[in-house]
This record gives sequence, C-alpha cells and structure tokens, in this order.
Amino acid sequence: MQIKHPLRIGNVSGATGDYPQAMLRMAQYGNVDVIVGDWLSEMNIAWNAISKSEDPKMGYEPGFLSQLRDSLDTIAEKNIKVITNAGALNTLSLMNKVSELCRDKGYGDKRLKVAAVLGDDISELITENEKSNTAGWHHMDHEDWPLQEWPLNPHCGVAYIGAWGIVEALNAGADIILCGRVTDASPVIGAAAWWYQWKRDTWDELAGALVAGHLIECGPYITGANYSGFKSLSATQLIDFSFPIAEIRHDGTCIITKCDKFGGAVTKHNTIAQLLYELQGELYLNPDVVANLLTLKIEEAGPDRVQVCGVTGMPPPPTTKAMIAAPGGFQAEATFYINGLDIAEKVEMMRKQLQNIFQGNNFCKLLIEQYGTPAINPTSQQAGTVFLRVFAQARKKEDIMGEKFKIPIYALRMQSYPGYHMNLDFRTMDPKPFMDIFPVIIPLHLINHRVLLGNGTTIQAPSPPVTRIYATQRPSYEAAALVCLTEFGATESAPLGSIAHARSGDKANNSNVGFFVRNADEYSWLQSFLTISRLQELLGDDWPEGENNQPRVERCEFPNLFAVHFIILDFLDGGIASSSRIDGLGKGVGEYLRSRVVDIPVKFLERGRI
Repeated sequence: MQIKHPLRIGNVSGATGDYPQAMLRMAQYGNVDVIVGDWLSEMNIAWNAISKSEDPKMGYEPGFLSQLRDSLDTIAEKNIKVITNAGALNTLSLMNKVSELCRDKGYGDKRLKVAAVLGDDISELITENEKSNTAGWHHMDHEDWPLQEWPLNPHCGVAYIGAWGIVEALNAGADIILCGRVTDASPVIGAAAWWYQWKRDTWDELAGALVAGHLIECGPYITGANYSGFKSLSATQLIDFSFPIAEIRHDGTCIITKCDKFGGAVTKHNTIAQLLYELQGELYLNPDVVANLLTLKIEEAGPDRVQVCGVTGMPPPPTTKAMIAAPGGFQAEATFYINGLDIAEKVEMMRKQLQNIFQGNNFCKLLIEQYGTPAINPTSQQAGTVFLRVFAQARKKEDIMGEKFKIPIYALRMQSYPGYHMNLDFRTMDPKPFMDIFPVIIPLHLINHRVLLGNGTTIQAPSPPVTRIYATQRPSYEAAALVCLTEFGATESAPLGSIAHARSGDKANNSNVGFFVRNADEYSWLQSFLTISRLQELLGDDWPEGENNQPRVERCEFPNLFAVHFIILDFLDGGIASSSRIDGLGKGVGEYLRSRVVDIPVKFLERGRI
C-alpha cells in the first residue's frame, strides 16, 4: 500500500465566516490538501430559519460564497478540496449558487465538481401533520421533557449528521462539498477517512480525526485567540491570527500547526484550552465514532507544532442530536447609563419606575439588570459609569410594539434619576423576531443521509456498522481522594486565574467550563479545591436556580491534561437563539471564575503568574 504524506487540513471559519480573507490566505500560504470551514452555530441556525421563512431561496451562509469567489482560482490551480457546512438550512440553494459561480469563472462540472450532502433537514418529520413521528423524542438533557410537550409550534429541524456522506462525495470525485448541519468535526473526519480509506470501524483512527476536527473547528481559538494565557504571547502574535492547520497521520494522530506568515501561536496550553472547549464530558459522542478523551495526550512538537495522540475510539450511539426551531416571538431592549454618587439608589429608582410602567404587560420574559461596578473616585465620567439593561420578550409582536415598550421607556426621560441618559439608538427598542431552540435526541435510522452530485446522481451514505448505547446522564464525580488544602503550605489571596487557565462555552442551554494548571502538584491542589460546592461559591450570585436550588452540575477530570471540567446545565436562559444574557454563549464564564479571589498556595504563585 502506498504511504501517503500526512493530510493537511486548513480551517478558514469558526462561525459565520469570521475573517473575509481566511480562505484565500489558506489556499495561498497553507500548503493544504483540504480546506474546511465551520459556518454554523445554534445562533445562526435560528437566523437562517428566519431568513428562509422570509425568502425560500435563502437560509444558507452567503459569506461562504464571497470567500469562495475570491479563492476559486487558487483552489482550482492547487487541486484543493473544499468542505463546508455553509449550506445551513438550504444546502441545495447554495449548491446552485456555487455551481453557477464555477461556471461563470470557467470551471464547469468537468473541472470542478460540486456535491451536496443531504439528510440533516428533518423538518418534514416535525410538521403538524406528522407529530406521530416525534413520539419518544425528548430534550437532550431532560429525559422527562418530551418534544410533544413543548408549547411552541416547530418551524424546522436539523439533525447533526456524520462524515460518511462527505467520504462518498470525495470518492465520487467531488471537489467542493456543501453540507448543512453536519457535526463540526465531520468535514475533518470525512477528509481523513477518504484520504486514508479508513474502514467504518477503525474506531481509534476515526476518534483521532474527531479530536483534530474539534481542535480546529473554531479557527483562531487554537492559535491564541480566546486564550487565558494571551499575555505570554508577543504583541505581534496577538495581531492578525493565523487560522489553524491539522496534519493528520494514517493512525489518526495529528499535529496542530499554523501558517508561519500570520500571527498567533500554537502551544500546548492553548491546545488544551481548545480541547476543553464545549465538551460533553469524558466521552465525545459523534454519529460516526465516540472518542474517549481520558487517554488523550497533548505535547509540544516544535515551534507552533503540537502533537495530539492517545485518544481511543468506540462505536457511535444509535442516536444523534437534532435542533428543533420554532418562532419564539419578538424581543426588544434598552440601555440606561448611570454614574456619579448613589448608583445603587439610582438603579433601584429606575427599576421601580420600569416595573410600574410595565404592569400588566404580556411579556414572557422581562429582565432589568445592572452591569458593572461603580468606581471609587473615578478619573473620568466613563470610568465611573455602569449601565442598566432592560430586556423583554413577548410571544406576539403587538405585545411589545412601541406603545407597549418603546414609548413608555422614552416617556421616563424627564422623570428619572439624576444624570439620566440612555443609549440613543432607539432601534434596539423596536421588536425583532427570535427563534426558540429545543435540542432533542433522535434515532439515526430516521435520517436519509445521502449525497447529490452535480450530474444529478444520488449516492446513499452507509449507516454505522455497529452502534453502542451510552447513558444519557454522563458520569460526574469529585476527586477520588481529596487532599486537605493545608497540606500545600502557606497561602495568599489572589485571583484563581493567577495559576489556572480556563475556557468556557455553550452546548445548547448548558455552559461548560474547563480549568487546567501547568504543573502536577498544582493539579493535585486543583482537584481537591475545585469541587462542585466550590464552583457554586465561585459563581456567587450567578449560581442558577435549580430544583431545590441545586441545578444539575456535571464534573469530571482529565489527569493527562491537569484539567477539571464542569457542565452547568440550564445555565444560559434557553441558549443563544433566545437567551436574555449578554453572554448568551457562556464565553466569559471561565474568565469571570478566574477573576475570583481565593487562597492559593504561595509556592505556586512564586513560580510566576499566568
């Protein structure tokens, strides 16, 4: 068998096509075999549901077309394959646009072959006339909450499908493969399985590709962005981050690297940070394979080169995740600025006035929240200003129109607190539609996973050769042997982030946060320090209300990474599509927790703070 060179896959988008020149730069300078891009999140699934309902030809990510248009000549010249999920909720419409673009540029079907991977759209299964199809479907995290008890009327649904449609498209000679809601790692798994012609049950190799896909799916997040150790990077490294490259070997192990020409850095620690991002726990479930992350190892392999190995794979579950979207109603918001003396009293005055004007409203959600802490003896008005955010949602537009929200708020301008001023962009107070999202678990056999080639040929994607049932409730545990914290010696009050990195994010309505440290003895301390009760203490007023004021929190450990990981369920007020939170994606949760002052062993601090 011919030994192929390690497959080089370059990522060019972490969500919605972050950087307009990313694809062109990767094609020009990345020396890659395949370009992938993650254009989707739960947020823009909802956006695309709205845009498609307004125009049946829309519902895909148009930013992908712009990047492809700029890059197509280089991609064709270098024979680079392109795989993306930018099809969103209208993959066929995007396929037509891409085919038209290729023809206009002189790359007809004989030069560049376009294919669409289909089957993720399960909207027909959830329409009013087909409700029997959804019997047994339940919320992803709550088995006692069936979809049929959701009070909203589903508008559309997408299932997270796997990589074998991509493999079939590549085997058929496709050059540009357009997908809808495949899993974030599917383009990488599909490219690697095709490149090495892996069988469907080569679990370890597939699991390695799954991890590689997870690591590069968020673009510059693994080259230095969103990294708690950013101060260790130089000023030039913190500008114009390179998008990442995964070099995947025949055994599924990989090297994570970047383009030398651009900024950022790939280090052991920011690779660990990205590995911990948006995890489900010890096992990473995917429709093609399940990766056991407890055995994974991450080590430096040279400048801007990090080796990832040791992951083991298992058969996938017989189910997959799906997102059901429904029109949730309309929302509006306003922002007031408060500075000077007596800020707490001014906030309370404004809160009572707002509650008074909104008496008897038909809002389904109303929040009046202060952001920021007033400075003592501020050196400027800006430094001493906090803001009060008013956020409302209503199921019907007429319940949040001008006379119900905007006009009453505007009327307060002449009768409120000393120094009253507000955001003068009154457009934020006009109602705009939002979608609610209901994450469910559905059987894989309901999905018609297939590939449509440019010549009209349809190829079915094979089902998993074997599946395994995994517990819905993930393992959660404290440290196996708690060590008395006094054994670590004298302590000093300092922010937790002085010695601990963190990365947080969202999984539907859940927030995850992973902490890790740099040394083995620090990890022994972290294991005993970071209990679930300590997390509650650190979250403070942000600890969510749950059953008996005890929300479900899942805790696990990754000893090879010196990491402790938490999932806080139902933390994000419904998830990003309908969340009232400013940080609806939970990105800042980890940094907030790092800022909390705790007692840290002095010997750890003396090694140097992060």
